[in-house]
Formats: sequence, C-alpha cells, structure tokens
Amino acid sequence: MATVRGGEPLVARPRPSARTLFAPQSPRPLRPDAAHDPALYRRWSEYHRAVRLGLSAAPQPGPEIELIVVVDGEGAQPVRTTLRSVALQTVPLWHLSVTVVGTADADLDAAVGEELHALGSAAAGRVAVHVKPVGTDIADAYAAALEESSCPAIVCLNPGDELEPDALAQLSAALIDADVAYADEDRITPDGLACTPVLKPAWSPELFLSWSYLGRPVAMRVAPIVAAGGIQPLPRGDWEHDLLLRVTERTQRVAHVAAVLCHRHGGGGGGGGGGAATARGALDPQPTAIVAALRRRGEAADVDRGPLPATWTIRRRVQRRPSVSAIVPFKDSTTLLRSCADSLLATTSDVDLELVLVDNGSSEPETATLVDRLAAHPNVVVHRDDRPFNWAAINNAAVAESNSEVLLFVNDDVRALDAGWLGLLAAQALRPEIGAAGARLVYPDGRLQHAGIVLGIAGASGHVLAGLGPERAGYLGMDVLTRDVSAVTGACMATRREVFERLGGFDEALGLDFNDVDYCLRARSRGLRIVFEPGAQLVHHESPTRGTSGSEETASAFLSRWGRAVDGGDPFFNQNLSRIDFSAALDDPGLGLPS
Repeated sequence: MATVRGGEPLVARPRPSARTLFAPQSPRPLRPDAAHDPALYRRWSEYHRAVRLGLSAAPQPGPEIELIVVVDGEGAQPVRTTLRSVALQTVPLWHLSVTVVGTADADLDAAVGEELHALGSAAAGRVAVHVKPVGTDIADAYAAALEESSCPAIVCLNPGDELEPDALAQLSAALIDADVAYADEDRITPDGLACTPVLKPAWSPELFLSWSYLGRPVAMRVAPIVAAGGIQPLPRGDWEHDLLLRVTERTQRVAHVAAVLCHRHGGGGGGGGGGAATARGALDPQPTAIVAALRRRGEAADVDRGPLPATWTIRRRVQRRPSVSAIVPFKDSTTLLRSCADSLLATTSDVDLELVLVDNGSSEPETATLVDRLAAHPNVVVHRDDRPFNWAAINNAAVAESNSEVLLFVNDDVRALDAGWLGLLAAQALRPEIGAAGARLVYPDGRLQHAGIVLGIAGASGHVLAGLGPERAGYLGMDVLTRDVSAVTGACMATRREVFERLGGFDEALGLDFNDVDYCLRARSRGLRIVFEPGAQLVHHESPTRGTSGSEETASAFLSRWGRAVDGGDPFFNQNLSRIDFSAALDDPGLGLPS
C-alpha cells in the first residue's frame, strides 16, 4: 500500500529499479501496554513525579481556580484524601468549596473540620462549606457551588480524588490560552499502589462523544460554562459529560497537560479500558448527554452501549442514500480480486455503489475471465491503466473517471465482512468537518492490522496496536472506539470528492509510499479532521502484488514536508507512550527503559 507497514521501523535504503514482490511481515509481539505493566508504571511514575516537582521554575500562573467538592455519603477517608491534596498544592491559586449533602455522620463532620483547620492561614477567606438536604441532586450541588464562586475557573472533584502537588499550577498555566484544560490520571489500589494510568490523547471531539475521557482533573473557565447553560442535572445520564459537551461546542480552546496530576481512589470509572470519570449518583446511566449533543448539532445517529464500560457507540446516518465510487487498482492476483470485488458488491446495499476496477497491467488468462464476469455487473466499471505502477497517479486518474460524491480507496487484498460498513464510512466522510475516514482492518486470523496511523511510531508513521489479538482490549480502547487520528490507511479510506479536489488529489511525486498519510495531513492542515471508524471492519491480507515501501527518495520527500509534524509528536498519541513499536507501552529514556 501507500505507507510503511509491518513489524520493522522505516529504514531508508537503496532499492532495485525493478519492482520487488511484497514480502508480508508479521508485526512484532506487542509489549504490555501502559495500563498492563504495573511494576514499570510505578517506577515510571515515581521518576516523573520527582523530575516535575524538582523543577526550579514553576509554570507561569494563570487564573485562580475554585475547587468544588461535593460529599454525599462517601465517608471520612476519601474526603481527607482530597482535602489533604489541596493543602499540598505548590501555588496558592485555589479557593475551596465543600458541600456536604444531608449527613449527620460525626466522623465525616470531624474529618472535614480537621482538614480545614489543618489548612490554617492558607485557607483564610478561601474556604466555603455548604450543607444541602438529603436527596439533593449531585449536579445541583455542584451548580450551587459554582454560583457562589467568584473565581474565573473551576475544578470539580469527587471525594477520593487526590491531586498532585503541582496540579493546580499546571492546570492554571494551561488555562492562560485555553478555556478547558485536562491532565492524565491513574488509580490507587486499596493497598496504596498506583496503577492503570490513563495517558490521554490531545483534544479529540470524536472520542469525547463516545467516552468522557477527559476524566480527572479538568479545569474550566466559568464564562463558557455560563454561556453553555451552566451545570445541569441529567437524570440517568452523565451530567459532567453533558456539561463538557456543551462547553466544547462553544470553544475549541482545549488544552491537554501530558502528566499524571490526579489519582483516583475508590469505585467508578473504567471507561475506555483506563478508568476516566463516569457519572456520580446515576444507576445504569443512559446516553442522554450524547443524544442531546447530536440533536443540538443536527446530526442523525443511533447510539448504543459501547464495547467497553462507560463508552457509547455512535452510528451516524445520512438523510439521503449516499453515492460511493470504490476504486480498486489491481494486477492479476485473481483470488484476492475476486474476494475483494464480490464482498464489496455483497455488503453495500445501503449505498449507491460504483465499483471502479483499475487493471494495471494484468496478463494472466484467469484474470481476463474474472474481469469479464465482473464487468457484466451493472455497478462495476473497469479501466485499463498500463503505466508503471504509481499508486497516487492510478487513483487520481480513476477518480477523474468516476462520478460519486464519496470516494473510497480500497486495496485488492481487502475483504468486507458484514453489511453496513460502507454506509458508516460514507456517513463520516460526508460530514463537512471530516477530511477522511478509515476502517478497522484485521488480519485473516483476527489480529488487528489498522486502527489509525500514528506519526513517528516505528519510523515516520505506523499502525498503532498492529498485531493486537482479537481477545485483547487495546489501550484506552484505541482499537474499538471512534476517534480522531492523524491519518488512516489508504487500504480502505473514504473521503468526499469535494475534499479530494480541494487538496489536488494524491501527490504523485510520492509514488507508492506515504500518500495516504500525506493526504490526511494536508486535510488536517486545512482544518479538517481525520476519523477512525471501527464500526467499519474488514479483513486485510496485507499481501499485495505491488512492491516494497521505504525508499530513501520517498522517505526524504515525505519528511522534508512533514518532518516537523513527525518530530513534534502525534497529538492523538500521548507523548509518554513509546514510539519504538506499536504497543502503546510506556516510554522513558530517563529510566533506561525502551524509548
């Protein structure tokens, strides 16, 4: 295909002028991801904490922050944990509001009093304690505290949320140029050990719709909260998710601090395989927040429970039947072509499909027989293009001969499995803010082959979690949750014709390699987003008849254009995750670990 794939990092090396048959490579076995190597994580966490807290220069201070804690039957110890972490903050940028909902618990009252007393002079004029009657809705309690606050920003905490000493310094600094700032988190076991780090991506509107991954800690400026309608109760729904969905519809100034600044004690969480926040006080939460957000945005979709706890699956729909031109270049390899074409025709009744088969120099008699059979189908068009193989040029020429509003680029070694996949991809591609949408691809044995492309992983770019077994859940649900990515593979990529024409198609100077990544990055540079759609799942044999990838010339051309983006780190892949392979494992050269 068009980018370097397989188990080895990109190595620029001379290659013969003659085409070399592709030699499939099995991905290296994946190392334990960041959430499944607890001993390593604890060493990593201690090291990074010491480095952060040992820095002589504090971040530039931003706005003061009201810390809002609502206590509703959690007991004394979680409250002590949270309030003690407030007392240890390295900067005096906080005010504190504690609301106790209808309790006559002497231990709890004593705990609150003792911890506030321990704050001493630091708390003078900056602490407010409220009592609400039994049965007060959690969201109403937070809303009342917000109304009493005079700070320009807030952080909502649950009892048991333990802030790192520099948490407010980091979040306040991030709010200088943002309206919402969030950081990474982990969990603390009952015996006091840190585990299950949630090392989050940068702001991903698509991921946030299906999983409230911002979790803890989140700092928000008050002005956009008020403009969005404030904190509102949401029976059987996640009021925090609802609030942040409304706020981020009004501002895209969302900052991510790539540091673990909050430790979660007690129950809750678990979403996305990592443990970010879920609704407090809601039994069997429903997707009320997501349904309301889609309605506000005028987007038609079905919402179902997601593949992981506290996640949701959004299946977008279009108001009219989309037209799709699926472009499949091929040369002989009749077994692959037959499987690809027949499966596309059999599983796409939800769209008006034009299957464009581009014959790039086939010579075998059985290929001619198969092509004659396929050409007799009313939805199939066959073109002959005998130029020397250039993936970009062949696809560009085929687009010029096609007619549909959505373009689907497909390898001839891809096989569709279930009906409805193309409708999902087309619905994503037709959204005005989306530049391209890619499918979830698996090897014939069920292992993951593609769930989005990460810049700088195993070379210039690579497939995150490639080789993940079908029985495993990928880190933070990256393999099964719809999310923003930097790029998707051209082995199965959908884009609007209008976007394709605006970008000038694929760059023919790149030839075979990196065209899909280059296309996606150019779309992102125009303000469009790239989406991974796991609801569209297909088998990818990744054994095309076309030749090798990784030429020195192509790699140099790609890096001369996008080297800064590669070196700067993929925004949708946390900077604390290793880029030497596809594992989403921890990265820490400071500890002498693999980097």
